[in-house]
Amino acid sequence: MFNLPKVEIIKLVDVKDVDWCEEAVLFRVKRGKGTLIHRISEEDEEYMYNSQLLLNDRPIIQAKYPICPTCAGMLATGYGIENIHCRELTRVRECINSEYKGIMNAAEHIKPLLGLLRDGYYLLADAKLYPSDGQGEFFYSVPNELSYNEASCSEYYDSNLHYSTDGFPAYIYPTQSSALIQEQRVEEYIEMMKNCTNPPRGLAYYEERFVCALLDGHHKACASSALGKLLNCLTIIAADKFVFEDGAKYAEEHTRIKSVGFAGIMIDAEPGTKMNDYRTIKGTREKEIHMPVYKLTGRKFPEKYYNSYPTIQALAGISNAEVDVKGDVVEYAKQLILSRDEEAIIKLDYLLQFLSGYRKEEAYTIAKLIFDNFDEYYLRDARKSAVKEMLKHHNEETERYMIDYLVDHTSKDECWDLVNSYWE
Repeated sequence: MFNLPKVEIIKLVDVKDVDWCEEAVLFRVKRGKGTLIHRISEEDEEYMYNSQLLLNDRPIIQAKYPICPTCAGMLATGYGIENIHCRELTRVRECINSEYKGIMNAAEHIKPLLGLLRDGYYLLADAKLYPSDGQGEFFYSVPNELSYNEASCSEYYDSNLHYSTDGFPAYIYPTQSSALIQEQRVEEYIEMMKNCTNPPRGLAYYEERFVCALLDGHHKACASSALGKLLNCLTIIAADKFVFEDGAKYAEEHTRIKSVGFAGIMIDAEPGTKMNDYRTIKGTREKEIHMPVYKLTGRKFPEKYYNSYPTIQALAGISNAEVDVKGDVVEYAKQLILSRDEEAIIKLDYLLQFLSGYRKEEAYTIAKLIFDNFDEYYLRDARKSAVKEMLKHHNEETERYMIDYLVDHTSKDECWDLVNSYWE
């Protein structure tokens, strides 16, 4: 019994200024089994390396990442978590499939799973994740083989504002075969999410960048997508940033640290601790890693699941431009239009991209506001986004807007062909 993993819940963490997180708790693993771990290869000639997130020696998500932080990597599906015998995951499912009662309560109940990690400090966060691949598609729409994904960059570079957004938990990547999704079970979760104040959470591991591997909750993710909502997930996050003590000399993992970061959430380090007390990033390193192709996705789902969510471009854009998406976004859009300022219109464009397909009524209203001022030159950077949004709404009002545009413009206008596609 003295060799069993020990998981110590240390403290609640202040996340009131973190948009993607509801609440979080810091915990420490001692004598961890190290069976939920990364395996990475050496860099190749293109300065990329292979990575696998393993559960009991089986890959549940595979990747090929670049050393360049602003370059996109490649993702591939894994073995299929349903094919991996994991008693700890089975034991914690009962907790996460019942009503959520707070992060401290959840952390206590999922300790068996947390004991699969390597020794070190971690964060367990109640993270709000999009059931999407980061490119506007349903999370189960990803290919099985290695494929480029814009959300798999360490930092997303915004060419409009010349600024980078560091990665944080945002999107879901499946680890379970899509063939196992049962429509009846999804409907049960849809009703639960409609009527429950604190619905059950999913369970995820922050792979890194903007991607999380969904360990449990694929039916919940489908239900969230059908409702056009985000899925709250209990998300395990390893330390990924260190601030050294004042005057400390770098001595690799023995360097004393002042604070440590978990996907952008900075926490004061325990007095006297060193990098190797927290450093749980990645795991074993091998010269080469074979990346087999597994078949987890490919199923055609009902149309109700294919709600659009913000892409990584829109998500990073609203973060970089400090766009307010919590309050009255329509009134906010009106103020941006009235400002006649170039930077404000960039914000307007990002706001519309963020809302499009996800918060449909607000996006449609803002698109109409732009159409009402369509010929104002300063709005040029938001016009195409407005037209694309209007194309999603086939009704008499939209058709009138489109006809008015054709009457007032010629085929030389940059949006002419786009508007004409309304009738295709």
